[in-house]
Amino acid sequence: MLNNLSWIENIAPDFLKVIRQRYEILQQISWLSPVGRRSLAVKLGISERSMRTETEYLKQVGLIDIGRRGMTLTEKGEQTLEQLAPVIAKVYNVSQTESELAAHLQIARAVIVPGNTDVQPHLSKSLGEALNDALKLLLPLGHNIITVFGGVTMSSVASQLSPTLNRHRDLLFVPGRGGLGESVEIQSNTVCQMMANSTHSHYRTLYLPENVSSEAMKSLIKDENIGDVLDFISNSDAVIHSIGDAQIMAKRRGLSLDTRSMLTEKKAVAECFGYFFNQQSQMIYKIPRIGLQLEDLNRIPRVFAVASGQSKALAIEAYMKHAPSQSWLITDEGAANSILKGK
Repeated sequence: MLNNLSWIENIAPDFLKVIRQRYEILQQISWLSPVGRRSLAVKLGISERSMRTETEYLKQVGLIDIGRRGMTLTEKGEQTLEQLAPVIAKVYNVSQTESELAAHLQIARAVIVPGNTDVQPHLSKSLGEALNDALKLLLPLGHNIITVFGGVTMSSVASQLSPTLNRHRDLLFVPGRGGLGESVEIQSNTVCQMMANSTHSHYRTLYLPENVSSEAMKSLIKDENIGDVLDFISNSDAVIHSIGDAQIMAKRRGLSLDTRSMLTEKKAVAECFGYFFNQQSQMIYKIPRIGLQLEDLNRIPRVFAVASGQSKALAIEAYMKHAPSQSWLITDEGAANSILKGK
């Protein structure tokens, strides 16, 4: 079957793209119904005009209903989605475990590399290659702005991106936040530059203290160079980030002993975008900062989270309840199996 599909793709390259896009529309409607065209177009990175065309077709063939409150799947649509899932999985080499993990976390896709990073640090190479493949598959041709965050995981996967990613694309990497105060090697500016160098692309920097007062923030964003980078961030086509252990990140961010004690008392397990979450996915603390905010992710069409290791399982699951549904998770068997066993 897959061999036949590859020959069809050679003569009709849009064939699989159309199937995948319609499948993702049905999947998102199933998760979010009732949902409007505009918000769904933003989530999937599709123009409103294209979304209207696709949803009118899906309505015409009886897969969805379109009402005043939004779109919902029909019984036929539910059956089609269920039957199409294994076909999509085979076409895109998605394993059963990956499908289960994505469904459990209610995200678009999970990619699982073999092993457990906790005891096999060299797996960062595989994670980086998986991220590169995901970007190659999802990024449209032409100009793309990619917002990148820092951290140990991000630093380790950055060098695995390939110049082939830049083929027929004009990539601009920008940091997702100010990073002064962290080790230079893992600052978002450094990771941003590494990814740009690996792909022979362009980058911009944002040299700012991460934690600033609201008054200082108003003053800083008036700077032309800072304002330009913030505009790029606001118009991102994709975001690449990791997910941190709450206590490790609190220490790395230089939070006070009182704050760290509070996070321990409230059983924080995850940190992402300056937000700290407990195991029930409740947000219990936020660091004020300049850059991309968690609430901004819903309007960015492609979101990639890279986090791995059995020790990260609680953090991944706690954050993912807040992740936009278009997210892809790049992880390993150690984290994936731990999450699924505990579900």
